[in-house]
Amino acid sequence: MTIVFYLVAAAMLAVALALLLVPLVRHGRREGRSRGVFAVAVAIALLVPVASVGTYLLVGQPATLGGVAPAAEMTIDQGIAALRAQVKTHPDDVKAWLLLGQAFTVLKQPADARAAYDGALRAEPRNVEAMVGWAEADSLARDDHRIEGRSRELLDAAVGIDPTSQKALWLLGISDFQQQRYAEASATWKKLQPLLDPDSNVARAVAKQIALADERAAQPHPN
Repeated sequence: MTIVFYLVAAAMLAVALALLLVPLVRHGRREGRSRGVFAVAVAIALLVPVASVGTYLLVGQPATLGGVAPAAEMTIDQGIAALRAQVKTHPDDVKAWLLLGQAFTVLKQPADARAAYDGALRAEPRNVEAMVGWAEADSLARDDHRIEGRSRELLDAAVGIDPTSQKALWLLGISDFQQQRYAEASATWKKLQPLLDPDSNVARAVAKQIALADERAAQPHPN
């Protein structure tokens, strides 16, 4: 698989992660979460655009997250420590587990992210965000970045629960593409297309991957 393909996957991660933060923070405020949870959410929001600059230069200009202020009183390490304390005392706190998984993903610690998503799945086995997060973290933790085995099973289950899960559809397409099931990859990504803003960089990147999958599918297979 080309480096472009991985970079587009990283772009999708950044977009999906940014979209997920707002409802998480709002929910946390309603539930009375600690300031550490909010601080790490803000830190993640600030780190994602920085870490993804190279990706967005490839597929378009980065979109900034408006209205996000730096966490002045707490570092991301302190925020992670606060989240760890939260899930230790409240192992059923799915939102805290999710934030912890996202933080470790941004910090490029996929094994720790996978463990955090495992915690979320123990608390809520049918949580779509945790299913998708686990699969993504597992692929990042592997040397070959394959999406198979439990990762594939979780993604299939996630789409069964929420057929509009954009990241699940994207990763399922990657899984098909990796296994040279190009027609299936194209079909999966075509389900994703109507869920995207047609004028967005992400939609254009997905369209390119569909074209590539269709091209590969049309090529004669060796006997």
